[in-house]
Amino acid sequence: MADAFQSRYFINSLARGLAVLGVLADAGEAVNLTFIANSLGISMATAYRFMYTLESLGYVERDPDNRTYQLKPKILSLGHNYFNSSNLWQSAHPYLLKACREHGETFNLAVLDDINILYIDRVKTQKILDINLEIGSKLPAYCTSMGRVLLAALPIDEAQERLRQAERKSLTATTVTSLESLMSIIDDVRRQGYAINSGEMAPELRSVAAPVHNSDGKVAAAVNIAVNASQYDEERLRREAVPAVIGVAGAISLALGYQEPRSKK
Repeated sequence: MADAFQSRYFINSLARGLAVLGVLADAGEAVNLTFIANSLGISMATAYRFMYTLESLGYVERDPDNRTYQLKPKILSLGHNYFNSSNLWQSAHPYLLKACREHGETFNLAVLDDINILYIDRVKTQKILDINLEIGSKLPAYCTSMGRVLLAALPIDEAQERLRQAERKSLTATTVTSLESLMSIIDDVRRQGYAINSGEMAPELRSVAAPVHNSDGKVAAAVNIAVNASQYDEERLRREAVPAVIGVAGAISLALGYQEPRSKK
């Protein structure tokens, strides 16, 4: 990705404009010009020009009284068009609904977004986490089951570099942050075909994730089941959750046109 920044085809002003939208999205509330400028390391004058342009295009609105900015609903049209054109979401959603009804647990679908995972579907039964997770939410890849599945699909050097770039915080007493330990875990995930996460993101949460393959055989996404730790010990997790998630991931993969390699005789 770093090489792209140096390319003569790379438009810096467009990249910075999109970065502004990212700052507003991550803030989750109205913010002032100083916050935007500081977040991006740009001058107030430059930040103002970006906000003026985005406001003129209808993606941002400005509160003249508080002098703050926030995203307008028009930004949702971009995501809506993505879901309408995404064969992944359209293919996966019915299977997530079916799995949720059969197992009575929350099922999620995510893709890798740099050092994070991006939720592109979520069928939930109960609130497990205190944080509000919805479609479009992001979580760090290093400490999530879906993140580890998606990292395991990358070349080893690339997975290691993404982990190196991540701010690996201890979110709970069991969060693994060591680069060496994480690479060992990802190697295990690559070998066994699924990931188990027990309380590393939040003490009350356990999850199992498996990869979703597209028609080219590449990992297009990860699906997981998220359960309450008080209801699932390690034994139940492996006995019930692992086969459930592998089954859902396999069904979605087949719907995307994936054909499992024939075993050699």
